[in-house]
Amino acid sequence: MSTKISIINVNDFDGIPDAVIGAIKLIEKDIHFDFTKSKNILLKPNLLTTKKDACTQLGFVEGVISYLKAIGVSMGNVYLGDSPGQSQKLGSDVAKEIGIYEICETHGVNFVDFESDIPINEKIEGALRLKEIHVAKAVKDCDILINLPRLKSHLEATMTGAIKNYWGIIPGGLKAHYHLFGKTAEQFGEVLADNFSWIVKNKPNRLTVYDLQEIMEGRMGPGGGKMKKWDLVLAGTDELALDIVALEIGKIKSKNVPHIKNGIERNLGVGNLENIEILGLSLEEAKKQTPKFKVPGNTFTSFIAYMSGHIGYKIIKKIPELIKSKCIQCGECAQNCPAEAIEFETNNFPIFLRKKCISCFCCAELCSESAIKARSRGLAGFFD
Repeated sequence: MSTKISIINVNDFDGIPDAVIGAIKLIEKDIHFDFTKSKNILLKPNLLTTKKDACTQLGFVEGVISYLKAIGVSMGNVYLGDSPGQSQKLGSDVAKEIGIYEICETHGVNFVDFESDIPINEKIEGALRLKEIHVAKAVKDCDILINLPRLKSHLEATMTGAIKNYWGIIPGGLKAHYHLFGKTAEQFGEVLADNFSWIVKNKPNRLTVYDLQEIMEGRMGPGGGKMKKWDLVLAGTDELALDIVALEIGKIKSKNVPHIKNGIERNLGVGNLENIEILGLSLEEAKKQTPKFKVPGNTFTSFIAYMSGHIGYKIIKKIPELIKSKCIQCGECAQNCPAEAIEFETNNFPIFLRKKCISCFCCAELCSESAIKARSRGLAGFFD
């Protein structure tokens, strides 16, 4: 099994939309489906929160729409939607705040809130942890799925990109509920791979245009990390291969990212660099122009957890910590906590219940003020 991926330097084009078009054109001969014959093309960006840096950039949406228009696709057949992580927000709320909704209106693209219809219950064959999921009807109904992820660090998943972006096919608060199926990083990696396996089996007509123009890194990702320009666009039809290439560019080993490692083991795509043909900018050229991707975790922590088992895990396990100087006492974290491990009263700071916390970091990921960070429990973990 092999696949082709294009790598484009944005600086070689007149802006991001042109670079996106260039990236797609490099691989269009290897796309096995016909966009012009589809009656339902769904664009799936990352609309995590109302913070622009946490979402897919506008230029990537504009670029894909322009490409589809140029090849003769009717905009009446094109939809765009997502389900944000914040329980009190719809995809349209986020899209209006960051400008994507206006782009849809300008081009006649149909915006769809994933929460607007009753989700479809789907069984996942061969799942390790997530045996069934509720999928947004818009995702279930589409003929072609265009994935528009942004590379970001992630407190629990290490990184979020092409595969992790499909977590958004699950509407509303159900995403937080499904976190309960993976209470460690490794287990959550299996949950993410289970979710992706449904995509692989049920949505064969897929294209991914990957935002590596400006990535998010550090311990505050995927909601409030530091931004770093890479000036790259990737395009391809194999999400596992795309994530592996993105990690290779960032000098990160795929085996250190649980859901990528699990995807390779389960053959959910092309998992070997030797079977990935790079078009456009070479992999070595891309690596030369980019700094190392800074993600949470380190080799020492992994080694101690491996050697010490449950005792080591008790000490090393990350827990949320409030940054009171940033907290606006909105209670959003308590609303988003799937384990109900946060107590909140109006006009007070939230209280974290350590024994109930499953370290999913939905609270930190979705905090609009970046007022929650992760820290190790340390010796106090012995007493939890």
